[in-house]
Amino acid sequence: MAISKPLIQITATNHFPIKLTSTNFSVSRTHVQSTFIGFKLEDHIIGYYDPPTKTIANKDTTKTNPAYTAWFRQDQIVFSAILGSCTDAIRPLIASASPAKEAWNRLTAAYASSSRSRIISLKSKLAKNPKGNRSMVEFLNGMCSIADDLALVQSPVHEEDLLVHILSQLGEEYSQLNAALKTRQHSITYPELFDMLFDYERSLKET
Repeated sequence: MAISKPLIQITATNHFPIKLTSTNFSVSRTHVQSTFIGFKLEDHIIGYYDPPTKTIANKDTTKTNPAYTAWFRQDQIVFSAILGSCTDAIRPLIASASPAKEAWNRLTAAYASSSRSRIISLKSKLAKNPKGNRSMVEFLNGMCSIADDLALVQSPVHEEDLLVHILSQLGEEYSQLNAALKTRQHSITYPELFDMLFDYERSLKET
C-alpha cells in the first residue's frame, strides 16, 4: 500500500502577514507565490497541472481515488491560506472559488490591471512633482517616498533616473547648480546630491 505524503500546513496568520488589498496586489502576489514555490505547492495556484481523477475503475467497481483525496485536502489548505490573506472587502470575490487556482485567477484578473494603473500613476507623479516652495528636505523626502512606493509594487526606480527627476524639478533658483552637475565627468550618488542640494539651499538663504 502506497504511503501518502503528509499534508503541508500553511496558514495566513503564520505565512502571509501582508494582507492583500486593492492597492498592494504586486507585493502580495510575489509574497504568496514565493511561499507556495518554497513549499513545492505552486501547482495549486499557477501552471497547468491537472489534479488526479476523482475516481478509479477496477473491473466492475469504481472507488474514490486516494491520490485525488490527498490532492483535494491539500488544495483546501492552500485555498484557506489565500482566503485568510485577503482583507474582508476582497474575500467575497473568491469565497465560492474552487479549486485554489480558480481563487488565485480571480484575484489576478481583478487586481493585476489596477496594480498596473497604480504604477503608471506613481511614475507620472514622480515626473510631475516640482519642488515649489517646499524645503529641500520636504521635496527630497516626497520624491523618495514615491520611489519607495514604486519599489513596493515591483517597479523600482534606478538611482540615476531618480536623480534626473529631482534635478529637473528644482526650479530656476538651482539652475547654476544644475548646470554644474551636468558637466561632471563622473556620476553622482543620491547621498552626494542630497548634501549638495542641502548646502546650496542654505547658501541661498544666506544671500
